[in-house]
Amino acid sequence: MWADPVERAGERLYAVFAGHPMPSDMAACEHCVDPADVDRFRRTPLRALTPDQLGSYLSNPGTWGDGSELPHLAPRLLTAYAAGEMVDHSWPDTLARRIARHWAGWTPAERDAVGDFFRAWWRWTLTSWPSTYPAVDLLNAVAELRLDLGPYLADFAELTGEAPLRHLADTVRWSAPEEPARGEMERWWASDTPTDLLWAAAVAHAGTRLGDELVEAADLADLLRKTR
Repeated sequence: MWADPVERAGERLYAVFAGHPMPSDMAACEHCVDPADVDRFRRTPLRALTPDQLGSYLSNPGTWGDGSELPHLAPRLLTAYAAGEMVDHSWPDTLARRIARHWAGWTPAERDAVGDFFRAWWRWTLTSWPSTYPAVDLLNAVAELRLDLGPYLADFAELTGEAPLRHLADTVRWSAPEEPARGEMERWWASDTPTDLLWAAAVAHAGTRLGDELVEAADLADLLRKTR
């Protein structure tokens, strides 16, 4: 299903957040959400919560949950996204935005566990092509949590193989990043790094279809550098 580092990071989430039970009385607007669904959700064991249940919960921000339930739900939500169970429901930044509203009150160990999970998920994504989610979707999620994008972007140079190059080319085509990722992404595009990486890879794969794709992405990266 996924790489060992992601699985280990997921199990660490469950361990770190194990002291948070589901609230006995979940806040929910009964005009917006069926109380029976809320009660069923509350009584379902954490690891047994289905993607449909999680998706319904996330699609009702402000009307289902007040944030007190998130420390209990975070391990299941994050691992469900990384495992590809939520692709029919919402993007990773939807979850990250919800967490970001509340995690200032979480412990450093809890925030570190979430950050480490995203890091493992990201590196696994860069070594898979095609991946469950585009790399840009994970960058958006990381930015929502106000985590430093620098180490994530540095992985494009550190990791080897075709998959990181394809993700890099795809990321360069993402010419209109959303806030709050925009500032850091534009500074990265203004540097020599993405252009140099893409041209070096294009030369190494010259005469192949991948090489042609990398030339196209390198030209775009060069344009982005000149316009930032």
